[in-house]
Amino acid sequence: MVNLTEKVVIDTDNTMGKPFWWNDDGLAILYSFGEKRIDVMGITTVYGNSSVKNVYKYTKELLTVIEKEEIPLKRGAENNEDLNTEAAEFLADVANKNPGEISILSLGPLTNLYGAHLKDPSFFENLKQIIFMGGITEDRITLGRTKIKDVNLRRDLTAALKVIKAKTKVTAITCDICKSVPLKKTHLKQLTFWPSELVKKIDYEFWMHYKIHKLNHIFIWDVLVPVYLTNPEIFAKNIVQIKSSNVNDIKNGQLRKGSKEGNQIYMPHEIIDKKRFYEKIIATWRNLREIFEKKSKKYKILKDNKLKISIFKFFLSFIIPLSLRIMYKKQDEYFYEE
Repeated sequence: MVNLTEKVVIDTDNTMGKPFWWNDDGLAILYSFGEKRIDVMGITTVYGNSSVKNVYKYTKELLTVIEKEEIPLKRGAENNEDLNTEAAEFLADVANKNPGEISILSLGPLTNLYGAHLKDPSFFENLKQIIFMGGITEDRITLGRTKIKDVNLRRDLTAALKVIKAKTKVTAITCDICKSVPLKKTHLKQLTFWPSELVKKIDYEFWMHYKIHKLNHIFIWDVLVPVYLTNPEIFAKNIVQIKSSNVNDIKNGQLRKGSKEGNQIYMPHEIIDKKRFYEKIIATWRNLREIFEKKSKKYKILKDNKLKISIFKFFLSFIIPLSLRIMYKKQDEYFYEE
């Protein structure tokens, strides 16, 4: 009988659990544990959405909430020069012990993968594949009233270049394709089995997204990575040559098609069946309902102080418009509307 289970290590900068912060890493982790074809061998943490200290903390809390404390959780890079970490050691070791079987789902900067390569030069060759979320095809990507640069690859261009050139199958899930499948509140309402403590975290992100971008939805960037692993047929196939002679070729995390001298990677540019995509992620999250339906004391980890949240919202309502004005003038990167 053919084993259809995918052995996976998730490399993440998860901040699900932190009020008003991004939840897409956490949603990708929940998808991975809800998908029966994914065997999570471990999770490594990396700087990005927050410090690696916070990422480790919130990821550990999330694993506790979903009763997956037995999953190895390793602390990784604090910045792009922090290469000798337990995460890098773990990645190199698990790939060496399972040659050709491990898929790395990279949801943040790629520093830990570069660190693993330095520890074991055969690291990339030992992998089955790398699927990373990051990169843009234009200079900037428009989100409502703002324009932003890529936030994953450009944090460590040296590591990104190594991964693009890696001697294994590499797939880039770019910001561009992630924009095409936002999460709306109509989708959130279907997740009735989720504890209210978790739903509130996502509601905070909806609130923040509207304040910053004037959008009534959020983006679930990293969720596309495990979905692509299990259901690549939902995505339009696209094999491209990426300019990658040096870090300047991928400046700002921009992935530009090159000539024959570039490196070949998979970079799907379209989701063929969006209806099926949404049905798939909601059904997979629902697979965790037996855990979520328990009236567990562990959910207290996710609870917030109502007074602090109200004060923080009041403060942010004033500081966000001011910050946008300052950043627009300084970087010519943000649009601001009254």
